[in-house]
Amino acid sequence: MFRVRITKRRALIATLLFALLWCSLVVIWGNYLGMFAPIGWGVLYILGLAWVVYAVEQTARAIEARRRMEKDKPGLVWNPFDLAACYYFRHAQRLLQSLLVLGAYSILFCVLYILAYLTWGNRAGAHDYDLPSGGGSDAMQASSVKVQKVIRKKFVINPYSSIVFAAPPPIDQIDVKLTDESANRYSVGQGAGATGEGDGDGAGFGSGTGKGKIYFVRLKHGDRGWDKNFGIGGDRNMLAEYGARTKQKIAEETEYIEAAVVAKKRLPLLYISGSSSLPLSAADKKSLKQYITEQHGMILGDNLGGVGFHNAFVAAMNEITGVQGVAIPRDDRIHQRPYPLPQLPIVVAHGGTTPIGWKIDGRWVAYYHPGALSDAWRDDHAGIRKEVYELCYQLGVNVIYYAYREYNQWLMSQKQ
Repeated sequence: MFRVRITKRRALIATLLFALLWCSLVVIWGNYLGMFAPIGWGVLYILGLAWVVYAVEQTARAIEARRRMEKDKPGLVWNPFDLAACYYFRHAQRLLQSLLVLGAYSILFCVLYILAYLTWGNRAGAHDYDLPSGGGSDAMQASSVKVQKVIRKKFVINPYSSIVFAAPPPIDQIDVKLTDESANRYSVGQGAGATGEGDGDGAGFGSGTGKGKIYFVRLKHGDRGWDKNFGIGGDRNMLAEYGARTKQKIAEETEYIEAAVVAKKRLPLLYISGSSSLPLSAADKKSLKQYITEQHGMILGDNLGGVGFHNAFVAAMNEITGVQGVAIPRDDRIHQRPYPLPQLPIVVAHGGTTPIGWKIDGRWVAYYHPGALSDAWRDDHAGIRKEVYELCYQLGVNVIYYAYREYNQWLMSQKQ
């Protein structure tokens, strides 16, 4: 009997340890939902189910063995681990027990999944999207040209010297050279002014707060390319570049959000990417429409696949905005501030070479880039030339700044 008690104790301890480990994995995975979330949840489901089936089977066998040793005739049994339970009837007892275990485990897993989703699933909904406080201007900084005079030494030549001077330099010749500061290059955030809009100190916006930051949030949808170039090594680089170039305070990581909750968030910019389609329900489109009209948000679309996403995105924006998309002129403000772009940078022309925009009340509410913009933000820059991915960074800065500047003006108008 002593040996049996030790075995039960060990089994109980092992079961509790596994349950603790499994719950920890659920919490960890829920807290760090990533691009492979469905696969991760499936692995957790199968892992937990395998252990539950094993534990139930071992418990049922132990109960049967004990009953045979004690030659005990069971009465009315309600223990679900006992095959002699009254609700298992007389036939197919193991099958009925397996179905009961599967159903109970699935219900428990769904409850944990819902709790994890409500707690962590919407990573982008856990905070407010306050703008960074400050001020400044987006005007191009004037290049300061410093002239450095390089005066050559004077040579006094002795005609009786044994040293022969071939073509000596003219006496008192002055050579004018330009220092590195006169390379006539413009970098956002440099110079006396700060990049932003407002009367505050530093780079930021007049309606911002001390805890405000610049966020880069993408939409999670059904297309397999929704999370391409997401996070570290991808759009996180763009966020870091924006902070370095504008000196504005940025968030630690990029985020994602689902269409169902977008309408409730005061988020200046929403990034939408895809490779083949853009599956949005009627409720999703209604939420996005409220986002751009009621919350004064802006959408940045990025084609990472081909004509499928191109057609789907253009059709969705036409329906959501209620206006037809038009080609965005090269001299438009969004292409001129803070960086004047000489041309639209294209990595791969999945949807052509012309940027398309949707404008409501004089404001671009959606900007569509047809040529895989975020591919250039990756660590490897998709193998393109430096001058191309540099322009892609500049375009990203322009679009982000445009969205936040328009949002800042809207907030300021509400306070007046």
